[in-house]
Amino acid sequence: MGESKLPLLKVNEVTKKYGEKVAIQHISMELQNNEVLGVVGHNGAGKTTLFKLILDMYLPDQGEIKFTEKNFHIKNDIGYLPEQRGLYGKTDVFSQLLAFGYLKGKNKTELTSTIDFWMDYFNIKENKNELLANLSKGNQQKVQFITAVIHNPKLLILDEPFSGLDPINVDMFMDAIHLMKENGSTIIYSSHKLDSIEHLSNRLLFLKDGSKVHLDNIENIQKQYGYKLKIKNDSLTEWLLLELGFEYKVSNGIFEIGLKDKKDAEYIASLLTNPFSELYLVEQRSIEEIFKLINREGELNA
Repeated sequence: MGESKLPLLKVNEVTKKYGEKVAIQHISMELQNNEVLGVVGHNGAGKTTLFKLILDMYLPDQGEIKFTEKNFHIKNDIGYLPEQRGLYGKTDVFSQLLAFGYLKGKNKTELTSTIDFWMDYFNIKENKNELLANLSKGNQQKVQFITAVIHNPKLLILDEPFSGLDPINVDMFMDAIHLMKENGSTIIYSSHKLDSIEHLSNRLLFLKDGSKVHLDNIENIQKQYGYKLKIKNDSLTEWLLLELGFEYKVSNGIFEIGLKDKKDAEYIASLLTNPFSELYLVEQRSIEEIFKLINREGELNA
């Protein structure tokens, strides 16, 4: 039998309040070594609070956060990209990156090599000696990302890394996250770009109002929310779906119907007088749809 590996991080029954407001309540989770964990939740769900608790910027009111590695150093072994970016506009890019690297205990020789690699990767090598304020917002964000990874951290925490990026830069950042994983980093990040989160993450943590709704791989979460049928058939009517009790929406004659089971699609089709459907597609709900279902008032399930 192979030796069991400890998780990098254990969070046990953690609660954090700001006065009377509960930001995080009774959160327990483990972060596995070299996994990518996506954190999903509405604004105010507790994502940033969770990150700052892990970073030891906040102390929990209850519970415990523990790194299993004896010599794990929060300052030197974690890279952090905050939602509110914190760089200096009147400092040139190279000097700024060097300063962040020095804070992580790295020397100039290794930092120069790392800086050149990432600036070349992000196509901003020509901006090396420019003031940060003269860069576009997208390029400023690339520099901010480099500050988070410049010391090749064991744990990388990214709070909304894709915020404000165009699709090309989103793809570039996703590739950079994949590269950090390949280099051995464990990654936990939040994003409202739920299509990206599906492609990046080994597991997802869904938060709602500070509480954990799901912590599982994407496939297992999707299984809990059934399927949907997209169908266009001139014999399908709204009154039939209402009579059968199916949730649906319709646009341009195309019905999108919520299903508990794949067999429901066959049942609906069997009731139609026209055997020909212009469109007939059964698929699992996307993470974006599940997000909307979770956050729909009064409901946690489809």
